[in-house]
Amino acid sequence: MNVGVAQLDITPQPGIDLAGFANRPQPSSAILDALWVRALYLEDGPERFLWLHADLLAFDQSLADRLRRSLSAEFALPVSHVLLSATHTHSGPATIQLTGCGQVSPGYLQSMERQLRAAAALALRETETCRLVAAEGACSLAIDRRRFASAHTDPRVGALAWQRRDGTFKAALLVYAMHPVCLRGGLISADWPGEAAGMLSESLPGRPVSLVSSGACGNINPPAVGVTPEEMRQFGRSVAGSVLPLLLQAGKEPALDDGWFHLRADTVDLPVEAWSLSEINRYAESCLADGSRHHHFGDKFAPAVETWRARMAERLQRGEPPHTRAELTAVMFGPASVLAVNAEAFSRFAALAGTDASNPVYAMNCANGMLGYLPAAEAYAEGGYEVCWSMLFYNLPRPRQGALELLAQRARRLTAGADSRRGHG
Repeated sequence: MNVGVAQLDITPQPGIDLAGFANRPQPSSAILDALWVRALYLEDGPERFLWLHADLLAFDQSLADRLRRSLSAEFALPVSHVLLSATHTHSGPATIQLTGCGQVSPGYLQSMERQLRAAAALALRETETCRLVAAEGACSLAIDRRRFASAHTDPRVGALAWQRRDGTFKAALLVYAMHPVCLRGGLISADWPGEAAGMLSESLPGRPVSLVSSGACGNINPPAVGVTPEEMRQFGRSVAGSVLPLLLQAGKEPALDDGWFHLRADTVDLPVEAWSLSEINRYAESCLADGSRHHHFGDKFAPAVETWRARMAERLQRGEPPHTRAELTAVMFGPASVLAVNAEAFSRFAALAGTDASNPVYAMNCANGMLGYLPAAEAYAEGGYEVCWSMLFYNLPRPRQGALELLAQRARRLTAGADSRRGHG
């Protein structure tokens, strides 16, 4: 297949608000490490695919929709063949409206969008024929932060890399399910995915542009949150190191062909809670009354509840339907598939979505927008932040119990039947 790449700096200046934590002093104080947008363009016969992956928390749904349509028109690609994803670093600038989690800077959004467009153009400008190599490692760093009976993690470290004819690497992709929440202060950072991407680029011959995804990490944290920068870097190096030797070995083995890929996409209407006005008010009051359970949100919690209450009442008055739009993109390669979704899905999503696939399926969140948390069904009885309060900050209705499982069922239709034979994806 033909492969094009690009990498451009999207680091803001200190003084911009950061996103991801509600109870954090604002604005940012300094730059710990650079933020990047990394572009990967793949071409295999008539199949063409553009992927822009940025060191950001997430993309606003309306921005993602508009930018994908624009890039689709500019480069003559179907909209479904343009993927816009974020690493989900909690030490990047505010790019979506989350109550109490930093103010979005319109100026930064404009400059960031210009860099994304420039990276896309660069990636398409110059391509090389590459072969695909794959490896799967394992890492035990990640923990289920909820600590309920439904605890689930995904220890797999999935990796794909594109190798030039001279044996050097042009691009690499790594997926590991672990929230990028190592740092909590005012430092701008790509968190552990940035460190992992840097290690891959430095350690693989050819210094490939390396995309690192935090996977389906809705319920999964690193071993500790609020660690030192050096501890964060060690987490990133551990993740990359778990698969790096396997990638290097795979690169030495004979290739069956130059590789292939096939893309399938789907849009799914996921059911959300259809609460009446009295139910909305009752829920808001119950949240405000439960002070012992949300003290770590500080003075940000009450405004979040009231903003959510007002937004849900407006939604009800407008007569909006009781569902939200989920975007699924499955990119199937010979040895593995990558499944992207516009949500913070729990790790069980990857296991359920890959049930019928003949090869590994690696799921990744924060792609093509954001609809908030998507908990597994058993979490609803257990409660916790992701089920009870996260939608208050997102100002969105809560997905109904079973929404994740419904989406996984639809995802299985996309990935089922993919095998290593060209044209059978």
